[in-house]
Formats: sequence, C-alpha cells, structure tokens
Amino acid sequence: MKKENNGIWENNADISWIDSSKPMMAFTFDDGPVGTADTDTSIRIQNALAASGQHATFCYWGNSLNKTNEAEIKRAYDMGFEIANHTSSHKNLAELTSDEIITEVTTQADKLSAITGLTRFLVRPPYLSVNETVMNTVQAPLINCTLDSKDWAGATAEEIINTISTKKTDGAIILMHETYDSTATAMETLIPQLVAEGWQIVSVSELFKAKGLELKDGQVYSNAR
Repeated sequence: MKKENNGIWENNADISWIDSSKPMMAFTFDDGPVGTADTDTSIRIQNALAASGQHATFCYWGNSLNKTNEAEIKRAYDMGFEIANHTSSHKNLAELTSDEIITEVTTQADKLSAITGLTRFLVRPPYLSVNETVMNTVQAPLINCTLDSKDWAGATAEEIINTISTKKTDGAIILMHETYDSTATAMETLIPQLVAEGWQIVSVSELFKAKGLELKDGQVYSNAR
C-alpha cells in the first residue's frame, strides 16, 4: 500500500461547531456494532452524545457486523459521528505479514464503505498493537490512546467516570468500548457533566483539525498535543 501525498491524511472533519479556545477530548468506542434497540449499549452511548451535542469516533470490526446490526453504523454516521476501521477479525496486526495486514484493513474498509459511502477511515489497531510492518503497510493514521478507561477489564461505571474525570487532559484520546453496560451508564452521566464544566467531546479527526495538527498515514497517535 503505497503512501500518497507524502502520507498526509486529508482531514475533512467539520469543526464549525467546535470552539478551539476551549478544552476538548476525543472519545473513541471500539468493538461495535452491537445493535439498534433503544436499550442497546451502543444506542445509549450515541444518544448520550447527541443529547449534549457532542461527537465521538466509533471503531467497528468486521466479525461483529451482520445484517441485523449494520444499521447502527449508518445511524452513527448520520448523527455526525466518525466511523473508524477496527479491522476485519480483530487479530493482532503486529503478528501478521504485510499482506495479512492489508487483508484485515481493506476487508473491513470495504464493508464500512458499503454502509456509509465513505472510502477512507482512520484505523484503530486491535489491542493497540503496532510494529514497523504495520506502520509501513497501513495507508491511514493509526489511533492509539492517551487514557484507557479499563472498561474491558471490568471497570464499573463509577470507576470509568472517576478515571476520565480525574485524568482528563486537553487533546486526549480516550479508549472505551461500546459493548459494556458500565460504559453506557458512565456516558449518560459523564458527558453532560463534562460539557457543564466547559469541555468538548469530539471525534479524533475533529480533535486534530481543531488543534491545527496533521494526521499522516502509518503514524501512531495517542493525543493531539
């Protein structure tokens, strides 16, 4: 996968709603889609964001995608949220060959394109695992994180709220998963709380554009500072 335009990612994010003088964080949610029922954790998170007029990046992987839940992705896109590529089968990319990495990324990109009409997606590597082969192969920015909510390790809603509230920093990328009730419950409280404190919750692309920073293919990003 040859890098084009010196590897500079064309960032088309609309930041007209963002006040660049105020602090902001990018919330990212991995491992969807889940579904479109009002009680589904994914929809609760989307609704919590929308209720406060905030955005996020949803990182979808292929093996969780089927005809019964793909509408969640279209819903997220239509609501103004960013859609990112979490690979086809959630393998550790650092353990794969270049050809295998290409298959993991492009197979899922094709699925996401069919749903959204988009052709380019940021990539969230499974397990946040990358090496030189991954960086030289993937023709997209690779999104790591500043702060891990630890929802995947069993963190309660209260613990997720406390972790983000006490460790938040301007320009941070927060790792979460849309598959946990604890995460959805935390977002229903935390998002309006942060907005009331003057924080803005944005997508990864919005974060970098609002901060005046470029994204480049094959580079790993943990924050926008």
